[in-house]
Amino acid sequence: MALGTAAARIAATLLTGVVLAGCGGKPAVCSDVDALKTSVDNLKNVQVSQGGLSKLQDDLNQVKSDLNKVKSDAKSQYSEEVAAVDQAATSLSTDLSAATDSPSAATLAPLGADVQSLGTSLTALQKAVKETC
Repeated sequence: MALGTAAARIAATLLTGVVLAGCGGKPAVCSDVDALKTSVDNLKNVQVSQGGLSKLQDDLNQVKSDLNKVKSDAKSQYSEEVAAVDQAATSLSTDLSAATDSPSAATLAPLGADVQSLGTSLTALQKAVKETC
């Protein structure tokens, strides 16, 4: 009888583990969007000037990396919002290349608006993902 009770306890423990595993946590896209937000926040804190261009490029590279994770985990879900973030990052990348190649007030000026646009598109993505997370 003791062996049957022990087996029943083990089975109950295993079943509880399976049920909890089935419930799972948040989808990966949730932590991906959180990481992307952190990267965009870091990018927002860079001083847009000739000296800050390399830091801006480094932070933009991290944004792109985090965005790729979001794309991978979100698949087609949130495609409109992800596309907007992607477009904003691409615009920033294009303008940053121009500013790096030929730093001047005219080439540095669009960077602030690009960073703001990236933040705005990220906010829309966060709102869309919020119900999932």
